Amino acid sequence: MGEFKCKNILPEKKLWEREWQYITQVLIDKRTDLIYDYPMKEINQCPTLEEVNRSWPNPCGYGTGTEDAMIYAGTFLDACLCRHELKQDKESEITAHRLVSGMLRCAFSAYTEGFLPRSVILQDGEGHYIDSSRDQYTMFVYGAYRYVHSDICESREREALARVLTGFARRAEQNVTKENGYDLRRDDGGNSLNCVMWGNELGNHEYCRLPAIYLAAWDISGEEHWLELYRKIREEAYRKSLPMTEYWHLYTLQQMQAALYVCREADPDWGWKQKYDVLMDTVSRYALGQVGKYKDFLNRLERIEWKSDDFRNYQMNEYQHSVWKGLPDFNPFNENAEDRLKIQDIANIIIVSTLSYRNKPIREAMDLFFEAFLKINSSEYQGAMPVHFLTGYYHSLLKG
Repeated sequence: MGEFKCKNILPEKKLWEREWQYITQVLIDKRTDLIYDYPMKEINQCPTLEEVNRSWPNPCGYGTGTEDAMIYAGTFLDACLCRHELKQDKESEITAHRLVSGMLRCAFSAYTEGFLPRSVILQDGEGHYIDSSRDQYTMFVYGAYRYVHSDICESREREALARVLTGFARRAEQNVTKENGYDLRRDDGGNSLNCVMWGNELGNHEYCRLPAIYLAAWDISGEEHWLELYRKIREEAYRKSLPMTEYWHLYTLQQMQAALYVCREADPDWGWKQKYDVLMDTVSRYALGQVGKYKDFLNRLERIEWKSDDFRNYQMNEYQHSVWKGLPDFNPFNENAEDRLKIQDIANIIIVSTLSYRNKPIREAMDLFFEAFLKINSSEYQGAMPVHFLTGYYHSLLKG
């Protein structure tokens, strides 16, 4: 048998191109250059300024369709860079500039230096929820790092991204301390729900997020101080990144691999590049080992929809997170959320495995990937699901 090549089982180029057109022409909002959970056809689908100012329905904006714009931006910016490497086309370049514009819009809308809003609302293009997450930071840093090392990045964009990345690092140095519970903090200075960056309570997939912030700041600024902070925590972060364990969903591993990529590429010590190679290969092999579980899920799945209704019409489930005491704490319930995450997991198996330098997807993983893609491709309500699939697709083509 000949050597297995990813591209041999990625037929129907027109279907992938159709999804590219859907994302670039419909999903990326022309008013903000952001990707929301679904196309915001009407401004009133998005939270209002009054709602975000009182943190309704919760300080992260969970359930509103606006809560993961930085994850989508970093992910699809990666796809654009892969596509541009393959095609050297103007369309990839233009889309990458749009995504970076949206990322910078979010970063510069923050009230305090180094805070990263998840998105901005359509009403004024600046309003945002006051709580973010380490996931948003991770994918911003990854996308920005990839972008500034591409031949697409313009000098004005590099200067702006340098301000943002060093702002992240300054915020981390100031806030990620034992006294603060290692928390990056909300934009209003309060404790966050998911911005703890260090300590003993993190999952193994989260320990290299903080090192990646410091290293990206050093890489773009040349300020040795950030490299010194990175080296102080490098060994502990690496050690605590193993062993692999059980994960709620595989977006955790996409983000782990993204942080490891930044560390691997930017670390000036060759021996540490080799260590990161080993760790990234371990993460890749773990992800590929999940194929069987997702085959069973996909076989049972009859249909997949990404609802784009007004979030205000959903049932509101109340929670009581202690860090949000005194603030609204409701989450609009969407019955399709779990299936959507599992579909995204299948795409993340491919993204994670193609980011490994020593590994690439197995045929069973690629077959599953394409089967899942066909299911979302035929869905009327596909929302942002194609973002991760297009990223996996272009990475696979580059991997050969």
